[in-house]
Amino acid sequence: TTAPRAESTASATAVRPGGPVELAIQSVGNTMMYDKSALTVPTAAVVHLVLKNNSTMAAVPHNWVLVKPGAEARVANGAMKYGEPAGYINLANPDMLEHTPLAKAGETAEVTFTAPAPGTYPYICTVPGHYMMMKGVLTVTP
Repeated sequence: TTAPRAESTASATAVRPGGPVELAIQSVGNTMMYDKSALTVPTAAVVHLVLKNNSTMAAVPHNWVLVKPGAEARVANGAMKYGEPAGYINLANPDMLEHTPLAKAGETAEVTFTAPAPGTYPYICTVPGHYMMMKGVLTVTP
């Protein structure tokens, strides 16, 4: 196998007949980067996303959080005070659309959701200090 490329912008979409759209994304080693900066799904599709944390350092957990356009800083900064026990997630934040639980080093976390209306939606890691580098865009097609 080849090592994941952090600069990859290739879309990752896989559809099983009659099943959800399966997406896989992972962290790149011990960096604060996802291996994919672009994902694509059709609107209203059931989406199953699996995040794999490839970090070998226990102090580097990650999550995957889908947010409203332009809300990255508000969601990331607003989640800090909730801390690791809450997965750096503020469940009451209306700018957060979907999220995985926190994945510790070597672990996976997953979420199943219905794709929103067509458009482009940022995704970020809300662990403090990560969102500026650990981000991408989910494109929802009509």
